[in-house]
Amino acid sequence: MSPTSTRDAGAGSSPTESSKTAGIPITITAGGRTITATLNESEVSQDFIETLPVTLPWYRNYDIEYITELDAPMTETGPFYTEVQPGDLVYYNPMDSITIIYEETSSVPTLTKMGEITSDLDVFENLPDNVEMRIQLQ
Repeated sequence: MSPTSTRDAGAGSSPTESSKTAGIPITITAGGRTITATLNESEVSQDFIETLPVTLPWYRNYDIEYITELDAPMTETGPFYTEVQPGDLVYYNPMDSITIIYEETSSVPTLTKMGEITSDLDVFENLPDNVEMRIQLQ
């Protein structure tokens, strides 16, 4: 069973390019902390942007990543990749989930990179194992 997501009203502003980093800047708020990230131009990222702002329940998995399961699949056309790095935001299509990877790990061949965390990754070490994260466009 997938956790329930809360889609907040007020979506509709168009994404803008950041002059400092490539991609569409977003803010993730969790446990009283603010985390910055960017999303790429993939179809799955564009689908996700349409849901923003949103608050989702995330859980820590093996002290390497946070995962949230979505209520519905997003458009996923790849490219798939297996060379994940700490800081990557990825979509895992077999489970309709998004993962924030914050430690070194191996990968599976069904991941699509959505973007990356631009804040210090140490913030994830001190978050609770189960935490709500609010994600919105900057």
